[in-house]
Amino acid sequence: MGRGLDILKLVMSTTDRHETFETSWRQLEDFVDRLHAAAHAPSENAEFYRQLLQGCLATLAATGGAVWLADDRGRWTLLHEINFHAIARRDEPNAVAARQSLLQEFAASTEPRIYLPHSRENPTDALLLAGAVFQPCATSGASAPPEKPRAIVELLLRTGCSPAVEEGWREFLAAVCHAAAEFHTLAEIRSLRSEHSLHVQSLTLLRRVHRAADLRRTAFEVANEGRRWVDCDRLSVLLRRGRSWQLLAVGGVDRVEPRADTAKRLLTLAERAARWGEPIDYADDAAAEQLPPELAKLFEQHVDQSHARRLVVVPLEFAEDTGQTHPQAAVHGQPSVVLVAEQFDAAADLSRQRVVELAQLCEPALQQAVRLDRFPLRTCLRWADRWSRLRASWGLSRVGLALAAAVVVLAALVGAPCDFEVEAPAILTPLVERNVFATANGAVAEVRVAHGDQVQPGDVLAVLRDPQLSLDLQRVQGEIETVGKRLEAIAVVRTDRRVREETSPQGLPLSAEAQQLQQRLASLRQQREILQRRRESLTLRSPIAGQVLTMDVQNLLRARPVQRGQILFTVADPTAGWQLLAQVPQDRIGHVVAAQQRVEEPLPVRFRLAGDLREIYTGQLESIRIAAVLETDDLDQEPPPVPVRVRVDPAALAAARPGMSAQVRIRCGRRSLGYVWLYDVWQTVYSWIAF
Repeated sequence: MGRGLDILKLVMSTTDRHETFETSWRQLEDFVDRLHAAAHAPSENAEFYRQLLQGCLATLAATGGAVWLADDRGRWTLLHEINFHAIARRDEPNAVAARQSLLQEFAASTEPRIYLPHSRENPTDALLLAGAVFQPCATSGASAPPEKPRAIVELLLRTGCSPAVEEGWREFLAAVCHAAAEFHTLAEIRSLRSEHSLHVQSLTLLRRVHRAADLRRTAFEVANEGRRWVDCDRLSVLLRRGRSWQLLAVGGVDRVEPRADTAKRLLTLAERAARWGEPIDYADDAAAEQLPPELAKLFEQHVDQSHARRLVVVPLEFAEDTGQTHPQAAVHGQPSVVLVAEQFDAAADLSRQRVVELAQLCEPALQQAVRLDRFPLRTCLRWADRWSRLRASWGLSRVGLALAAAVVVLAALVGAPCDFEVEAPAILTPLVERNVFATANGAVAEVRVAHGDQVQPGDVLAVLRDPQLSLDLQRVQGEIETVGKRLEAIAVVRTDRRVREETSPQGLPLSAEAQQLQQRLASLRQQREILQRRRESLTLRSPIAGQVLTMDVQNLLRARPVQRGQILFTVADPTAGWQLLAQVPQDRIGHVVAAQQRVEEPLPVRFRLAGDLREIYTGQLESIRIAAVLETDDLDQEPPPVPVRVRVDPAALAAARPGMSAQVRIRCGRRSLGYVWLYDVWQTVYSWIAF
């Protein structure tokens, strides 16, 4: 601490009746160490100088003191004082001006000075020790004086001390001012570091925002990078399009759901805040009192539902009104973009000024993105960028060769003819195939064939059992026997001449009753014949000679209930030939019909069986069904295909099996190569244009 402190130490070690010190040399050292520690700690000016002034008064046993801080205009402001009323707080205008002049004189001295009592500088009864705090200039040398002082420290000390003690006081205050200068230097370094960090973040934000290619990407970067820059939990970007608003991006969310409740509330909030036209900082009821009741109620509802602790809404109006996709729908004078920053953590502090600065930083990028976000201009710019990158990476010669190759390919697509084929799935079936149906409701009593068995016409396939038919047959047979016995009884009675004219129990003559019974007997015999034929029909026989194609008929049909008209067996003759049943989609059947109408001969077909991948077979289109089965209950479903029958050569199908799947291609003439490859795209574009 210099020679003066050594002198002060020497003086403190001697007995001086006129001076009393309440501190020891160790206390001086501890105070200076604490002051240096406080200078290194981040704190405000008022707190640091309060500790400095209290420590100086306690260490030197001073009666009072004050600290003055210089403002940007060079005037001195009282920061902290202790028992300094007589000098620091004189309200006379001349006294204030005189004090400012004296402080300027104090600031002109680089070393602390002592002023005698009742002098021009010191109107009190004590000694006045004043020293200026100078921050070293970074651009000057070590011996160069600083440009401007940062603070002035004044201490009121007791009189009657020796010159050596006064010299020690000056050295002590110089050390204190040096610690204060270190505090200002470290505070400025921290401020510069914070500004540098903010500068780096701002550069990163601007670089990412201006690098975005379109409006949505720009809004996405603003929402995500801006959320980190502002240090909030959620940042939303909303854009006005005409008279409506659109939520472009939300920080931390990849995809925005416009139908969500939060999105709808943000849209309403942006619309009302844009009408207000000024930044809104909503944190509590005190902020709501400064807003119109309708707007305050809207903010309160959003905060209650989103659980946000603080909400900052900043409307942003472009320098030129280019934020509307529809110029006629633009509303002049209203903001085009609204930024909504939300903070959910009560301990965090969201700065309204940072959100306003973010809006000012991102305004050019958003305005440029809105201006370029028009379909023709956006498309042209995108292709221009691609052309520039392609030309820069390939060079003009390679680009020319690529363009020439593209022209050749385009000419080939337009002019080169090619076979146009319609593809469809199909199933291979024999030409001769019959289905055997259930002739009555009942159960399968007996199955006499198995899958793959060869059968002849009339061979029994299965026998059905109809319990109701058996009961009806027994009933009719019993009634026939009853009627016959009655007729026999009447005939016996009529052989007796004495009783042949008697009446029956029903009051009819016996001859009339006999006639009725004869008619009833004839009806019952007809019923028996019908029932017997029905019983005979319960025996299912093969209609043709062939092979049973039904899979696992024994386990599938035995003792199973069946319904009348149900298909039970499929019998086919593989030796009689084959056919393909193709299912052509309805959007392609028109090509097949048009091609068949242009030529007289059947259209050629080539196909490949699923079980024979090495061979490609040929056939001919035999017939096209005139109607497609359409279920009126499911009109929203995909329309059913149109069945097409294809005749094939049975001699070539060595590996053919009934029910094999196949993929057929029906030749429908010749078209250009581009149409053959892209006719689905052409049909889609044509449907857009035509309808």
